[in-house]
Amino acid sequence: MRNSASNVMMEIESNKPAANGMVIGGLSPLSETLWREKTNTEFVGDVSARLTWKDLTVMVTLNNGETQKVLEGLTGYAEPGTLTALMGPSGSGKSTLLDALSSRLAANAFLSGTILLNGRKTKLSFGTAAYVTQDDNLIGTLTVRETISYSARLRLPDKMPWSEKRVLVESTIIEMGLQDCADTVIGNWHLRGISGGEKRRVSIALEILMRPRLLFLDEPTSGLDRFTYISFL
Repeated sequence: MRNSASNVMMEIESNKPAANGMVIGGLSPLSETLWREKTNTEFVGDVSARLTWKDLTVMVTLNNGETQKVLEGLTGYAEPGTLTALMGPSGSGKSTLLDALSSRLAANAFLSGTILLNGRKTKLSFGTAAYVTQDDNLIGTLTVRETISYSARLRLPDKMPWSEKRVLVESTIIEMGLQDCADTVIGNWHLRGISGGEKRRVSIALEILMRPRLLFLDEPTSGLDRFTYISFL
């Protein structure tokens, strides 16, 4: 997926600083099968994803009852098969924009504007989109392979044979370049494990395991050294 995606740097039409993050659209081999089994939906023709948004404004209610505008008038798009970076300075609404596009806004946030998937208003359902947060929330005592395998057992369709899930697990490990550390524990504050860059790749692997049409990543290269940063992209 990373090798086939073209890189696009896009300026957002707005009178506010743009937000930071990535939106990746595209297809993977098992996508249609997974979606059909989870939603009982038949897909006809192109199932790629083009995400567009226009005049997005986000207001949040503060603890004192007052409202604050954190995003205003954002317009943009992400094409299928591309990696699109939305960039801006600290505090400009990086995570808020991604949360708005991926339907993850907090309960005290209110969104106005239009978000379209392939030209239609639709809620991003299971299998359509995946989100990788800034933090790597991983269990330190598990190995990389165990972590991805447990996720496959819990999140992939129950009727999918384990043999097929295992193939998907191994292909995801290879796709994310985790072969050399697949049997190494994740690690934590008292247990030595894999590197920070490898942890980021594990976090992404857990999401692309579902072969989503859209993959949102919030500051995926934060804290990485230059070599790991370039290799990651």
